[in-house]
Amino acid sequence: MGAKVYFIKGDSYARYALDPDPGTVEYVKSIGANWGSMAVRGFDRGIDAAVNDGAGYVYFYQAGTYVRYDIAANNISDLVGEPPYPWPLTDGWSNFLTGTGFENYIDGALDVGDGTCWFFHDDMCLRGDASSGIITGPDPIASLAPSLADAGLGFDIDDAVRLPNGKAYLFKEDMYVRADPLTLTVDSGYPLKTADEWVGWPSTFTPRDFDAVWINPNHP
Repeated sequence: MGAKVYFIKGDSYARYALDPDPGTVEYVKSIGANWGSMAVRGFDRGIDAAVNDGAGYVYFYQAGTYVRYDIAANNISDLVGEPPYPWPLTDGWSNFLTGTGFENYIDGALDVGDGTCWFFHDDMCLRGDASSGIITGPDPIASLAPSLADAGLGFDIDDAVRLPNGKAYLFKEDMYVRADPLTLTVDSGYPLKTADEWVGWPSTFTPRDFDAVWINPNHP
């Protein structure tokens, strides 16, 4: 069936099939009724960001907490011998989130593709991983990724996702940009209106102001 992108707003999500190009929205469903124990853990609404770690898990961020969701099992995946999710952000990434402001909430997260992630918070961003800590930042988006700021994404990015073509797609309000996931350099010709390039949206789920975006690149 190919890769699926999940756009989250409120307590619902739209599943977007990328193939055949340009793709289309397949359906809109409730998070709480379809994604395991997300409702029980308080993550059926109000999600701030989401990122697929490439190892079969999606991390959903809400305020200063997060859960780890097992895609294949369609459920939150607790660690044996550890307290159940949600956990404070600093429990998972204490070596590079504590004291940065990012521990309070994350606006967006982006899998770079090399084992690291970009995190966005207000007008700031940083790149790091749990083992090695901060690699880049935290610094203003306008400083680390000036073309993002020039395109209107220098503050309050809704969320971001890396697609199978290797490009990063970052969303804000009713627009998006395509960029290099490592440098966050925006490709020429962007921003574009999301509604013009991503099609098939129902009237009940307009393509703007997404809470979070994530991808299942290997949907069966």
